[in-house]
Amino acid sequence: MQTKLLFQWILIILFMALSPKSFGRTIILNINNANSDGSLYQRSENVSIGDKIRFTNNLPYPITPQNSSFINDGVGSIPVNIQPGGYFEIELMSASKTQFTFVHMLMAQNKYYNSRINLTFQAALGVDDTLNKAKVKTQVFPNPCTDVLNITSTENISGLELYDITGKILFTQKATDFKENNKGNIPMTSYLNGKYFLKIRNTDGSYSAINVIKK
Repeated sequence: MQTKLLFQWILIILFMALSPKSFGRTIILNINNANSDGSLYQRSENVSIGDKIRFTNNLPYPITPQNSSFINDGVGSIPVNIQPGGYFEIELMSASKTQFTFVHMLMAQNKYYNSRINLTFQAALGVDDTLNKAKVKTQVFPNPCTDVLNITSTENISGLELYDITGKILFTQKATDFKENNKGNIPMTSYLNGKYFLKIRNTDGSYSAINVIKK
């Protein structure tokens, strides 16, 4: 009996070690990359929907909007307030934004930090195309929707997240709120007509990222 239990635990540990833990790896971009003269530091990363960019303050003082600190996503600027050792994080919910520039000016010390990350989106996320498998076994309807968006899956759903096109989270629902483990729904009447992004997390570790239209 003990041998059997030990074998089961070994299989569980191996599965956890080999499986992606959150489809979404976190990519760190420090504000201080040794260029304090305003020259542009650049790096490039291959990314997927669900990855996160973590903008980290590795300076010994706060980064604040008062110091002309912001993140530019190619569309507009996001003011940031980050304490030393802290960070500001953005989750990639669509492939529309392929560049982020992290800027901090410290005019009193004549220092200007300018870090940029260039993103190339990949079609699949992880081993065995887990994201694509999740999409096949998940149904979202009606889409476009007007009042209620229904979600069903052949797997047990662990959570739902709805985002607007800026990446702002609008709605979350955990498995404990579901009447059935493989079904959920989102009331859409209070949202404006337009495009949204739905993330459906399954208990097997896979998830789907689906475009939703409200009309």
